[in-house]
Amino acid sequence: MAKKVLVTMIGLVLLASLSPAVTSPWGDLKKIYFYDSSGNLAEVKKNLDNLDAQALPPAEKIELMKKLAELGDRYYQKGDFPLAEMFYRKTLSISPQDAWPMYNKLEKISRRRGNLLWNLNHIGRQFGLLTHDFNSSFILLNSFFNVLFFSGLLLFYLVTAVMFIKYFKLVAHDFIISGHSRFKISKLFLLLLLLLWPLALTGGWGFFPFLFCGFLWFYFSHDDRGNIQRILGILLVLAFLHSLGQYLEKSLQNPGFQTIQKIYAGELFPESTYSRFDNEMKIMQAYAYYNRNQTDEALDILQATGSHYNSTLKFNLLGNIYYEKGDILQSIQYYRQSLSLDNQNQGTLKNFTMALLKNNDPERFLFYSKNYPQIQAIKDKVTVLQKTKLPEKILWNRLLKFSWQNFHVWNFLELVVIEFIKFPVLLAILIMMVYVALLKKFFPTLGQSTFCSKCGRIIKKMSIEQAHALCDGCYQLFLIKDPIFMEAKILKEKEIGRQLRLKNSLVLLASLFIPGFFLNFEDKGKTFTFLFLLFFNVFGFFLFTALAFKSIFGIIPMFLNVIGILAIVLYLVINAFALKGNHHGF
Repeated sequence: MAKKVLVTMIGLVLLASLSPAVTSPWGDLKKIYFYDSSGNLAEVKKNLDNLDAQALPPAEKIELMKKLAELGDRYYQKGDFPLAEMFYRKTLSISPQDAWPMYNKLEKISRRRGNLLWNLNHIGRQFGLLTHDFNSSFILLNSFFNVLFFSGLLLFYLVTAVMFIKYFKLVAHDFIISGHSRFKISKLFLLLLLLLWPLALTGGWGFFPFLFCGFLWFYFSHDDRGNIQRILGILLVLAFLHSLGQYLEKSLQNPGFQTIQKIYAGELFPESTYSRFDNEMKIMQAYAYYNRNQTDEALDILQATGSHYNSTLKFNLLGNIYYEKGDILQSIQYYRQSLSLDNQNQGTLKNFTMALLKNNDPERFLFYSKNYPQIQAIKDKVTVLQKTKLPEKILWNRLLKFSWQNFHVWNFLELVVIEFIKFPVLLAILIMMVYVALLKKFFPTLGQSTFCSKCGRIIKKMSIEQAHALCDGCYQLFLIKDPIFMEAKILKEKEIGRQLRLKNSLVLLASLFIPGFFLNFEDKGKTFTFLFLLFFNVFGFFLFTALAFKSIFGIIPMFLNVIGILAIVLYLVINAFALKGNHHGF
């Protein structure tokens, strides 16, 4: 009994110490901790409802949200899901853009309550928050560009591998034997030299598929050539988009942009440094000083931008500073200047309303409400001055401009084109075109052979238009209807069947890893190109973006899980489509 009285007395002393800070969110948080330790959950909920952090600067909001999220996790572990949900939702209400992982935690609570379906509203809201956050949206955009390009490159390599399997024996036969009956070692070394020289000069293997295509070109069917040309065209477009992504990455690593990010995050630079900033950077630096309660320094920086530089952010901050200094009329004038540039800015309207109410002049309020009718609806809702957060679009504008304040079109195009040329896809395609143009002139025997359409033996083409060819043995067995050859025909068909079963088993095995791979051997290369790009862009975007979010934020957004499920569905549908109607499938 004495112990309980002692705890109560200590609690009363703590509450008395908090009385001057009743309206402070930090005071409310301390009360929450106190009532949490004493087990008074009703008071925990009451103080959580009363907690209002809108007047806090961004850095303090993030610190407060971490504390609330930790409390929510504690109640989640205890199994008190309603209270945990209250903490998570309060965290979201303070700054949704910084608290997007809370939606994952709300989804876990929904699962614990027995709900099997995802809350699509939560997924949509979380996706919207991520697309408006600079770091998250950069990850999404960068992953998209990279996956697009590398899926196109992988497609070309796979199709080239299929062409290699189908035609390389013909190339080796025509190049090495060259119409003679003897195997020529010198021709073998020359063939290896023409195919492997990039290892000596570039040290890379990425050129090989293009060289192989150059050699095999004379054996491709009309559909094969059309598909290769189509893929190369797609690859060039994707390479250009990848170059744009490389430009953004280089811009992100640019020292000028790194400085901008530090200012945006609230880092304070000395006067000797920020005096060299451009006006937009000075405004950002002024916000950093203001959020650290150094209003005089912030005012000096704003005045250093000059009277000719006007921006909504500048006038908003000037209005806030003069409001806090007690010069309400001056703050009203600055809010009006801000609204003259953007009369729909909700933060400005709220602070403008606060200043008018603080001025306590009903006639002035009525006068301004005619020009800004929104303030009539706001006046009963605002209680504290709103701390404006710098918009994310500042970072995006600077990223696209390579940290310059003004956009230079020629510099932008120059940097993108340089990145495009530096990536050796264009050079590899040019080398392939040289092989196609010159090999036939120096080695006229290329393209003269084909496979027997029955047994696969190499034979000479009878004509360029020849679609199906038979060797002498298969011609005797399968076209001449002579009963004497019936037994030999049956044995030959069994042998051909064993070869086809082995080939199709290997192709079906490859289809387990590459959905639709079987289509390449059914003269459906165009269909495979579309389905491959569809699947691997979806799957690659899910995989690499999920890994990036996991490594940076420690959590994977829910919409990526939906994309992962979509990739699984596409995998099953594509394989079913590839095998349907085929006598080796179903």
